[in-house]
Amino acid sequence: MGKPRPLSPHLTIYRPLIGSYTSILHRAVSAALLGGLGFLAAWLLAIAQGGALFDAFSALWGSIVGKVMLFGWTFCAFFYAAQWIRHFAWDMGYGFDLDTARLTGRLALIGSAVASVLVWLYIAMRAG
Repeated sequence: MGKPRPLSPHLTIYRPLIGSYTSILHRAVSAALLGGLGFLAAWLLAIAQGGALFDAFSALWGSIVGKVMLFGWTFCAFFYAAQWIRHFAWDMGYGFDLDTARLTGRLALIGSAVASVLVWLYIAMRAG
């Protein structure tokens, strides 16, 4: 056998930057939103059918697990929208310099978290 091929340094040398995290999170958020659409469709079918299936969904959404899922989907929706705005700006030719890309990545993450908390605080206040 010849000389062994060099291995890619991957994460041992290169550290991930904010762009890496937002890219990976964007893909995960897309998958979570797709899963959420499945739950939404099932919930609408449960509303149409009524009875025990509707009661089961009501119990799910009222539980801690259901509320965590709903909060997560809220974050996903805000983050997806923030990323869409970033990508639209990039398509227009803006925001490619490294400092701006880092700033908008952080703003997307922090803004999505803050917006999600504010929405759920509003919901909690309305519920009494």
